[in-house]
Amino acid sequence: MSIALGQLFSGLPCRGLEPAVAGTLVGHITTDSRQMRPDSLFVALPGEKHDGMGFAAEAVARGATVVLAPREPTGDERARCRGVVWIVAEEARDWVPELAARVYGYPGRHLRLHAVTGTNGKTTTCYMLAHILSDDGRRAAFWTTNSVEGIALPFRPHMTTPHAPDLHRFLAEARTRGAQDVLVEVSSHALQLHRIQGLTFQAAAITNITPDHLDFHGSFDAYVEAKASLMDYVVPQGVVALNADDGIVASLAARARVKVVRFGFHPAADVRAEILQLGPDFSRWRWFYEGRLQGEVALPIPGRHNVQNALAALAMALHMGMDGPSAARALQRFVQAPRRLETLTVGGVTVISDVAMNRGSYDAVMRSIAELKRPVVVVNAIRGNRGTAVNQDIAETLADWNECLGFAPLIVTLSRQHVDRLAVDYRVRPDEVEAFLTTAGARGLAVDLFQELPEAMQAAMARVAPGGILLLLGTFGMDDGLALAEEALRHSLVNQTRS
Repeated sequence: MSIALGQLFSGLPCRGLEPAVAGTLVGHITTDSRQMRPDSLFVALPGEKHDGMGFAAEAVARGATVVLAPREPTGDERARCRGVVWIVAEEARDWVPELAARVYGYPGRHLRLHAVTGTNGKTTTCYMLAHILSDDGRRAAFWTTNSVEGIALPFRPHMTTPHAPDLHRFLAEARTRGAQDVLVEVSSHALQLHRIQGLTFQAAAITNITPDHLDFHGSFDAYVEAKASLMDYVVPQGVVALNADDGIVASLAARARVKVVRFGFHPAADVRAEILQLGPDFSRWRWFYEGRLQGEVALPIPGRHNVQNALAALAMALHMGMDGPSAARALQRFVQAPRRLETLTVGGVTVISDVAMNRGSYDAVMRSIAELKRPVVVVNAIRGNRGTAVNQDIAETLADWNECLGFAPLIVTLSRQHVDRLAVDYRVRPDEVEAFLTTAGARGLAVDLFQELPEAMQAAMARVAPGGILLLLGTFGMDDGLALAEEALRHSLVNQTRS
């Protein structure tokens, strides 16, 4: 699919679109100079750390035929980008979603789109809803922090919600491959920067809101406003599912312009659950819709917060016309997203791995562990390239929970070799290490620090006892932790059998 420049920029005031170049065809648009091909339009925008104009020459060398920029290029910039069409518009950033939609044929208009936002629980809720839809025979695709599915080559993305060109390209491919429903995990960054501008959603959910990304948004109120703005993208006949157990989320009902369905444990919830039993790898609960008992669910993953995520998915599924009991039965066959309280048990030891990344997610995991009343050994990967504040807060949170669970000394890893091989820079900076250790020390939380993940896992294996829990926390630095733990435990079992 290609579009002529004249048609692509129709109605958008800009400079450089001369008659001689109006017929130039564009079939690809991107803000990443590494994603070029011969018919590409490169959008050179200033970012938090780099100015896209500095990558224009690289984009042209890789095949870009058109560059869109918010300012005129300097003589040197133009000299290094010979043969390229320059389009200049001060509003370039605001136009990117519309331009992307035009390049890829407005794919969102031909799909049923659904969105989930919140500080935590977005990925699991998307996975649950996709599973419910697939179980019903619907073809679903999704873009989440964990994985992008429903396209020819699924992959793990670099960001929760992509820039508009990547998002519309994904939607176009999902449509081509037969998707009917597409789920999008929407971050506060994406909402603040209008990456989903122009899209509309049939159903949306807000899972919870706790302080996060305040360095970007400037204040908690601004962060809440960004999350709440997702409701503005829901079609008039659509629905927004709000967590009745989260006071801030529940209060957003007053500003909703569409139907609101509340979910949670709160008596006022429209889709409500009552816990019957919580285990290390399951939960069992009754669920109600509009006050009427619908049945019992045995969810094959642990945690009260995952019951809330399931209720959010059920609330959205009901609006999509799904049969409630069928949707609930589908949840009983749900396979958890990788590293979302992912659990395995070997030789009496239960290993639980979670991509905890902020106070809210650490609290949710620790509450689930506390309910199991079993001894726990904790390994935490320090979060890299996210600043000192988040690591101070994580250390504070772990210190709080140590007072309840008594897992000290905390085993900490920088996972240097593991993060070095990632495409995005998630290496832990010295000031981040210092912030974490200083905060832990001030709180009396003993810490054993290891440079590499295998060393940290070896120390953890020496401490965990049969019947205990090995809890693996942190983002990219802990990705290989579950596999390392399983290998060590199975090796130990073989040795015990031989002896």
